Amino acid sequence: MKPHATSKKCLGMIAMADPIAKAKQVLSDKKVGDIPALSLGAISDSEGVKYKQKAYPDKWDGMLVFNGAQRGILVNTRIDNPARHKFTFAHELGHYFLDHPPSFSKDGQLGIECNVSETSMEQKGREAEANRFAVELLMPQDRFLLLMLGAEIDFALIAGLAIEFMVSKQACSYRLVELTQKPCIVVFSKHGKITSYKASRAAKGFWGGYASLPNETVAHEMIINKKQQSNFAECDSRKWLLRTVPEQKIYECTRGSYADGSAMTILKW
Repeated sequence: MKPHATSKKCLGMIAMADPIAKAKQVLSDKKVGDIPALSLGAISDSEGVKYKQKAYPDKWDGMLVFNGAQRGILVNTRIDNPARHKFTFAHELGHYFLDHPPSFSKDGQLGIECNVSETSMEQKGREAEANRFAVELLMPQDRFLLLMLGAEIDFALIAGLAIEFMVSKQACSYRLVELTQKPCIVVFSKHGKITSYKASRAAKGFWGGYASLPNETVAHEMIINKKQQSNFAECDSRKWLLRTVPEQKIYECTRGSYADGSAMTILKW
């Protein structure tokens, strides 16, 4: 269903709006359906914000362009990843709805240029705000919680939710860890070097803070041998964590896309 037009003045009633509250407001006022990723263009249209998605040679992912009172969104599709493009689109809508001012001026053109990360821990300031907006817009908390309720945290759940919300597995896994009450950590690596991680509230303070995957772990073995782990395996918690857990056992599972050396590890107990 196409969202109903609602003025930005109405949507901007919350001064210095919290990104999550603003995303909830947009979803409600625009009457967005069950899969928000399908409504990004309609949301933009209803605000009179033109948008274009094409492959640009530059390395930026997205841009909010200022032209007087008009705004435009550019999404760079040079990397073939439709889920990432949707996150970038939602991120730029975040800058728009949160009234972020332009950050550059070039040849008379004002705008905000973004190298978007789907993991807000890698962003600061208004980039982190735009990410939080995008996460809530694409994966509304109430609906996401309903679909993950009672399910085991594993690769099947992440893959299913990623398909349901049309987002990447990385963005989905971070949302899952953010909302679960269970102790869980997701770790992303490339060629054995850890690129990012997120711990659930119940796992805060346990992460070992490694720069690389620890030796003598199943994850390290999978990466070295370029294998996919079919099931969770027990692991000594001391190999991963700063603090021990009951019986010193945790469960780990690693799967990778070894063409580019990237892998994801789930730790839970």
